[in-house]
This record gives sequence, C-alpha cells and structure tokens, in this order.
Amino acid sequence: MLKKIGLIGDVHARDDRLAAALEVLTDLDLDAILCTGDIMDGPGCPDTCINLLQANEVSTVRGNHDRWVMQGKARHVPNAHHPEDLTEVSLTYLEHLPTQLEFETTLGTLLLCHGIAQNDLRKVWPGTERMPAERSRELDALIENGRHQFVINGHMHFKIMIHFEQLTLINAGTISGDLWPGFTTIDFDHGEVQAYRFKDEKITACKLSSLTNENANQVFRNTACFEGDWEPKLLFER
Repeated sequence: MLKKIGLIGDVHARDDRLAAALEVLTDLDLDAILCTGDIMDGPGCPDTCINLLQANEVSTVRGNHDRWVMQGKARHVPNAHHPEDLTEVSLTYLEHLPTQLEFETTLGTLLLCHGIAQNDLRKVWPGTERMPAERSRELDALIENGRHQFVINGHMHFKIMIHFEQLTLINAGTISGDLWPGFTTIDFDHGEVQAYRFKDEKITACKLSSLTNENANQVFRNTACFEGDWEPKLLFER
C-alpha cells in the first residue's frame, strides 16, 4: 500500500533536472517514485537519465519518444536521439519498459501510463476557450471498468488534475522546457498534492492542492461529458 509517492513527468533527457529532482525526492519519506517516461529526445544525456532512474529504483513507463527511438520514427524532432547514441544497457532498458504499471495506494488502485493505458499518444482535456476537448475511449473504458481510482499520465507537459465521479486523472507534466517545469509528491493518506517547480534552476515548493473532488469546480462522469467549458485545476502556479 503506497501512502506517499514522488511523481516525475516527461524527462526528455534533462539529466541535470532529473538528478536535482531525485535529490529532493529521495530525502522525503516516500514509498515509491514514479515516472511517466519520454526519457529520450532532449538537450541532455539519455544514458545518464536511465542510470539515474535505475539507481533510484524509479518505476517508469515507456513514452512515445522512447518508442520512436527504438522504431526509428519521428527522428526529425528537436534534439532527437538514435539507438547508436545509447549504451547497450540503455537500449536493453528501453526495450523492456512497460507501457503501464499498477500500484495499490491507501485510496485505491493507481494506473501509471504515458498517454492513456496502452495508447501513448492519447491526450485528455475537457476543453477550454483556447483548446478544444480531447476525449478518450480508453479512459472511459477504465472508468466503466471501475478497477482504478487514479490514473497518472504524462505526454501533455501540463500538470493538471481532472476529477471524474469514480476516478481522478493526474497529469505529471514535465521536468523539461521553460514553461512550468517541475515534479510532484502525492500524499494519499492526507489527500494532498504538492508541486515543486524549477525556476532559475532552483527548486521551490510552489502549490499544495487537494487530491479529492469535494471542492472541485467540475466533476465529470466520463470524457463523453466534456463540453468545452472547463476551468482547469492546475497543479502549479502561473
């Protein structure tokens, strides 16, 4: 039973920030550290990132960029990596990354994935004035099944929480880029989500949010109910 976890979003080869995040997280009283993948394609060293993830026993799923490297796809992306850039240890690690992992928390079963379930490109967004709704048959199937109380994903690089009646979706964001990069801890016993932010390459604890849907502006039945008028529940401060 996990009581408190650390959560690292998409890495994108930022070995410097990954090392800094892990230094903070490993000093906390955590039961596990989870990562949403996309280790590859970024300005740093993917081998170093993989070494850090392995050395700190971070439970990591495969992202679409990790898959693309192994398949030789979309190598036009910025800071793209190639199999020949990696050590044999790193290649083996990428080959064996799972697409999803399950964990038992004190508040129910958690699914860790990159997109949604097996689909590493799936986005979920209830819809706002600036961005239309992104619905997901995969997530609706998980909601209908009722097995999971939490889904943690990445891919969108935007730390948010979406409440459904029977499930809470948390996007882990990213440690890369300049737009609200950071990481998170989730305390299931106390129902709290603590966000940390990289600013001027220093780490600050920036926002504490409630994990429950009791005071949520909107609670959806499933993604088919998205109407495009959502007020995002941000897990960071603008």
